[in-house]
Amino acid sequence: MKKMIFVTVLVLLVGSLLALPGNAGKKKGCYNQVEKFMADYYMDYNQYTQDAGTIDLMDKYWAPEFIAITFLPVPEYPVLDLPAWKNFLIGVHLGMIETLTLDELSIDTKKLTAAARINIEFHDRMTGDLILNIDGIAFYNLKIEKKHKLKMTCLKLYVSDPEALMQISGPPPGF
Repeated sequence: MKKMIFVTVLVLLVGSLLALPGNAGKKKGCYNQVEKFMADYYMDYNQYTQDAGTIDLMDKYWAPEFIAITFLPVPEYPVLDLPAWKNFLIGVHLGMIETLTLDELSIDTKKLTAAARINIEFHDRMTGDLILNIDGIAFYNLKIEKKHKLKMTCLKLYVSDPEALMQISGPPPGF
């Protein structure tokens, strides 16, 4: 049942982002920029969010006003600002390594948003054993800063098994 609901949400939410507006030449350049930005983000996320000594390297992706919302089975979904998000990631990765694999990406250049279908694996940091493998859908709001640099302002994350994620990561800050 959870998989069916997850697939239905995926189809409805990602489907709304598939159409690109006209003005193909200009939009194609923006599309390519967002596509590269997102591919680089996932590669760097896997490398730098696992450790307190490297997480600040992700600031090239996250705007200072960045917020992260993970839809979990708690009374009120946690909304984490950038410092809380970094602290949460560092805490989660003390005992495990997370690997995100980008399976599908949809980009809306007019709204400057991206939707990604991802696979998320967690491995024990000491043994390398697989702890959890789940699917996710991530929605990103983006902005363009000086010198045409993209930054993320918001992440909304839905996962296929939020209860299992909470069991291995613990509750979000404040819960």
